[in-house]
Formats: sequence, C-alpha cells, structure tokens
Amino acid sequence: MKRNIRTLLIAVICLLATQLIFAGDGSIKPASHFSGHFPETLKSAYKKFVPNISETKKSFKICSCQILDLKSNNYDHRHLAVFAEKTDNGDLSSDHSIAKSVIEKEKKHLKEMFYDQMKVINSVSESGDCLSLYSRLKADDQSLVMFSVIDADIRK
Repeated sequence: MKRNIRTLLIAVICLLATQLIFAGDGSIKPASHFSGHFPETLKSAYKKFVPNISETKKSFKICSCQILDLKSNNYDHRHLAVFAEKTDNGDLSSDHSIAKSVIEKEKKHLKEMFYDQMKVINSVSESGDCLSLYSRLKADDQSLVMFSVIDADIRK
C-alpha cells in the first residue's frame, strides 16, 4: 500500500509541476490550468491507486514456535525461539503442519551446521502473527530470545 501512495504522490507532483511551468494562452508567465473539478479528479485518481479497505482481503497468519536450548563447543544458548509464520489459506491443520515442518527443517540445518546438542523446551502453535506471540511468550519468560521468524509461505 505504501508503494501505491508513493506512486500517487509522484503523479500529483508531476501534474502540478507540468501545469505550473507552462504559460497559458497568450501569456508570458506560467498560469494554472486547473479547472474547478480538480478535487474530484484527484479523488477518483486516488480511488484507482489505493484500494478500498473493505475490498481488500484481510490475510490471517498462523504462527508456530519452538523454544530451544542449543549447545556447541563454543556456545551455550538458552531459550532461543524459532518462529515460522504462514498465511492462513483456510485449512488450519495443513497450515499448522507446514509451519511446523519449516521449523523442523531449520532445526535440522542448525544441528548439522552449528550445534552439537539441541533440546526442545516448548512448542507453541497459534493463529495470529509471530510478533504478538513472541511478546506474549516474552512476558512469561524474560530470558527468551528470538532467533528468527521464517516465512513458511516461501520456504515450504
């Protein structure tokens, strides 16, 4: 949506600049060529670029989280949270299992590449975004550290 507003703003600035730098008929100085209908024209252009809130489909998220204790020869990380966020497509069980499988792949990668020991402390899966889930978990456990939020829509 920010891109649409930026595009609209650039279009209005260009329109204003071109209208103000050219002289009118028989005039030697720049004159404004705006009619009295300019505000209505601007409103219709805004409606084309920015969709109506009621028309946009509200996307819901599903967040899955595992809290881990990771240990290697050099590091000992406690209460590390790995999150996977997926857009809800209507099939909750499938979406939850996809988010959990993305976390399992990430855990496998961490264990193969970086850590010798891995222990799952807690596993949580909820409807909603991962940032709000993290803030709720952080309120319960102040030592919790967010490791990553993985987009499960991209990494299936």
